Amino acid sequence: MFTSSNRTMRLASVSFAVLMAVVINGSMLMKFDSVATEAAMAHATQARSVAVLETVTIVGRRI
Repeated sequence: MFTSSNRTMRLASVSFAVLMAVVINGSMLMKFDSVATEAAMAHATQARSVAVLETVTIVGRRI
């Protein structure tokens, strides 16, 4: 009887550990995906900024 309950306890412990690993890693991946999606959408809707520089003429003496 003791061997059977020990085996059952190990199986339950391993099952719980696997379940918790899947839940924690899955939630982190979902959060990462949502942050990446929000950043991509924010980047796509951001107004393009274009810098226009004035023409500069340099006048110097040739030697």
